[in-house]
Amino acid sequence: MLALRRETLAFARARGFGGTYFLTPIARDSREGRVLTNIGFDELWARAYRWYLHRVDPLPDIALERAAPFRWSQAAQLRDLSPEEQRYMAILARRGMADGLIIPTFGPGSRAGLVGLGLHRDFASIGPETELEMQLVSQASYQRYCELIAPEFGSETPLSQREMDVLYWIAQGKSNAAIATILEISAATVDTYVRRIFKKFDVTDRVGAALAAVRYGYVIAGEYRQVSQ
Repeated sequence: MLALRRETLAFARARGFGGTYFLTPIARDSREGRVLTNIGFDELWARAYRWYLHRVDPLPDIALERAAPFRWSQAAQLRDLSPEEQRYMAILARRGMADGLIIPTFGPGSRAGLVGLGLHRDFASIGPETELEMQLVSQASYQRYCELIAPEFGSETPLSQREMDVLYWIAQGKSNAAIATILEISAATVDTYVRRIFKKFDVTDRVGAALAAVRYGYVIAGEYRQVSQ
């Protein structure tokens, strides 16, 4: 883990960034996750962030919305900031962090994080090529990080085809009776499949099964639209 962090930091510094921070996992609910690793930025900010500033930081939400690198000095242009969020951005400026590059990162199990890069000697020199380069390195680093801290994401929880059929409809909010009708099997058979799914995922209810389905990649989180060729 330390070697991975050193390599990522060395690459960032070779591109002129004097500060790097890692924030993972991130979700729209600021009470969830958000473990901060700070390297090079103001330590007083980092302590305050872990204490309470994470509650008013708009950058993770913007990262989740955009899923692409952006400058945090542009936060007010990318979304309407609340008064608390505006004060947070002012705090960054006062602590010598007026600008930086935010790179959203994504890992297994719908896990998301971000990398913050700042203290650059010449932000005007950062072009699309550098942003893309840092995005690729940050994503690769985050992917490896997820493998190290949560090896279960890489393990297989095998389900039979029929179990996957039942799991799909559980994730769609269908009752056992409705699933039996859709799949043209008996309700008792559906009950058996549901119990097998619960056991394999080590969950005790349908919500847990649906969350595990997303976590292990059996179903897609959110809606999607197929693009015609």
